[in-house]
Amino acid sequence: MVLGRRKSLRKAATTILLSAFLLLAIIQPTLSQKPGKDFETAPEIDLSAGSASLKGSLVGEFEDNHYYKLVGLSSGMKIKVVAELLGAGSVSSFTTIALYSEKGARLVGSDQALGKGEKIHRELTYTLGWIPENPNPILYLRIGKSRGALNYTIEISVERVDDAGSGRDAGINPNQAVQAPEAKLGEPATFTGYLAGEHLGDDHIDCYKLKVTLEPKQVLRIIVEPSKTIRLKASLLSADKFPLRNNESKSRGMPITLQVRGDWLPGTNTFYLTIDNMDGRGGEGTYKVRVEVLKPLNQTTTTTAITTAPGILSEEYLKYILIGVAIALVAIAAIILVLRRRRGIRVVETGEEEWWGGGWEEGW
Repeated sequence: MVLGRRKSLRKAATTILLSAFLLLAIIQPTLSQKPGKDFETAPEIDLSAGSASLKGSLVGEFEDNHYYKLVGLSSGMKIKVVAELLGAGSVSSFTTIALYSEKGARLVGSDQALGKGEKIHRELTYTLGWIPENPNPILYLRIGKSRGALNYTIEISVERVDDAGSGRDAGINPNQAVQAPEAKLGEPATFTGYLAGEHLGDDHIDCYKLKVTLEPKQVLRIIVEPSKTIRLKASLLSADKFPLRNNESKSRGMPITLQVRGDWLPGTNTFYLTIDNMDGRGGEGTYKVRVEVLKPLNQTTTTTAITTAPGILSEEYLKYILIGVAIALVAIAAIILVLRRRRGIRVVETGEEEWWGGGWEEGW
């Protein structure tokens, strides 16, 4: 019995040790990855698994920069870099941590002084927008100093913020639009999206292709609900990109409503919806969209019947009163007409009614 328990314990211990070694084997290559001295020599850090950890030191007199090449990325991803920098030299350092585009343009970064023995915490975030010709972009991470020395520990993670569950960011125009769920009477469509803040990404406009089943005179209503951190503009376009409606949030977190009624072709109609946060000035955050079809107004309005209280006025008595009022109004109109003619006043009334044709109606 005792021997059996010992064997079980040994087996469990062996399993735990093997698991630990396997985990270290997976993690260690990233932790011990030798950094590059420039963009060309930067080693690849694959973020397709969702995260990576880096450790390094800049202590040499002529060792000023470490570069890493971040791969495994796609649009609709938010990259977050969390860094701990520790001053290690005999003098204070001036340090940099920054993200760069594939072409070497600085996207977002932080520059700061770092005293001897001082430890500082820095975070960078950047959201990738949809670029049709480059669906899997590459970013570069640089840690640098101009003097002194430092040690660093960095955690890099990615978060999915794709639009309408598409697996990517919605493009900036109808040609790059993401297909939204179809809506019809009694079956509204809902989906969510995300926009980056100013200088925190290149995702500031989202465009969706809407498929809506409609009948003539039905009402198409779209409600955009931004999170409390963001202010938005929204525009609805027809299938041929003609503007139908536009509106904007009065302040951050305030909803937007777009509503239009038309002589639609029966069946599925196509629209485009664009949502933007004014190049990031409206803030960063999520939003929810609801697309719904309503019945024509003349089918949704209700009428109120006028009834009389028992024992007060009968229906026949009410009829006589209404006839008397009508006769009195005719008499008053005749008197006014006679008085105008006697005073030599000639009244000319003109009227012209204007009507609009087309597939949708404005101003209701």
